[in-house]
Amino acid sequence: MDIGGITMNDNNKKYEKDMVYEIASKHNIIIADEFDKVYINEKPDKKKNTGGAILLILFALPWLLVGIFHLYFGIEDICYLVHTKTICTELVQGEVSDIKQIDGEGGNRKSIFYRPVFSYSYNNEDYTYEARSTSKKREPELGKKVDIYVAPDSPDTVYIPEYKAERENAVFDLLFGGSIITVILLLYFKIRNS
Repeated sequence: MDIGGITMNDNNKKYEKDMVYEIASKHNIIIADEFDKVYINEKPDKKKNTGGAILLILFALPWLLVGIFHLYFGIEDICYLVHTKTICTELVQGEVSDIKQIDGEGGNRKSIFYRPVFSYSYNNEDYTYEARSTSKKREPELGKKVDIYVAPDSPDTVYIPEYKAERENAVFDLLFGGSIITVILLLYFKIRNS
């Protein structure tokens, strides 16, 4: 190795210790006396853990797809709710005219979800709106009066502030999908850099 015009190696020991330390300090070199060797202060090349990263990708791929699915629909639902809240400006009185029961299978037990149907009138015409989201709670109650905001240009497009399940489901999808993707990416980079 050539440092400042002086060649240094393990066999060349003719330089005094003080001079070696002076040269070493100028060139950011660490000297380990007990081993009688000179080390340059550089980090050794790390081998990338590609095997662990590939294994993580294979096992995490289904979860990553679930995360992307939930994130996509969460963003889509939030955009839809913001859009309908913006364009729906006409307030009308409506009521819960029906609550549809949806049976779902989840493992060993049966899940039951509910989707309300709202009825309202706008410009002397009757409309019904079936909620986009389901809920595990049977609410709002059948026959309950609710405020419904209608889009004047498209009266079948509504925003119902009292029906919170649509907002809750959108936020859940967004948080759940984002969390899954974040955890998988953190694990991937941790394995990759180890």
